[in-house]
Amino acid sequence: MMITTKIFLLLLVLAPLRMAAAGKNCPGVPWLGAVAACGKASGTKLIYNLCIRTMRDYEVDMSPSHKEAVTAYVIIALEAATNSYQETEVAASNQIDNTSLSHQVRDAFQACVDDDYLPAEATLDHIDDVLRSGCNFAGLADAYMSGMMSLERCRDRLLSLRYSASVYSMILVDRQRVSLALSLTKLLGI
Repeated sequence: MMITTKIFLLLLVLAPLRMAAAGKNCPGVPWLGAVAACGKASGTKLIYNLCIRTMRDYEVDMSPSHKEAVTAYVIIALEAATNSYQETEVAASNQIDNTSLSHQVRDAFQACVDDDYLPAEATLDHIDDVLRSGCNFAGLADAYMSGMMSLERCRDRLLSLRYSASVYSMILVDRQRVSLALSLTKLLGI
């Protein structure tokens, strides 16, 4: 079994524990069902569908009677984004060693990993720490935007070389996952 599959299975087992830990009573944090949270957070059908799929992937109780603090859903969306980032980093790192690519393209992938993805992942880790440690969510919108700008720099770097491959598609998915996490976080009143 691949390491990624093992990690995913572990996350599925730990999902109910994560939900309970993230369901703290912060003032002003709404308690919603997963479907309702996805509906309120999603401005597009694409983000709504991604939200529902993410909640199902993490085995969130989707029944209308089950409610959690929105913080729990945000943390799940962040974990999904972080996992997606890590997969993209691996794919980009594999391209760095691909000698069939030009030196310029390999350098672009190296910059994507070092200058864009590693800082963006650190930003997601920071947001996760803030959400788990207390109720002061000030500055999270700026942190999300910083992380998104990193993804966009990587995307633009590859576009400027007219290079599109599976990694480019992965970057677009990563951006959607961060957009979902940001949309859910906005329900916290940031």
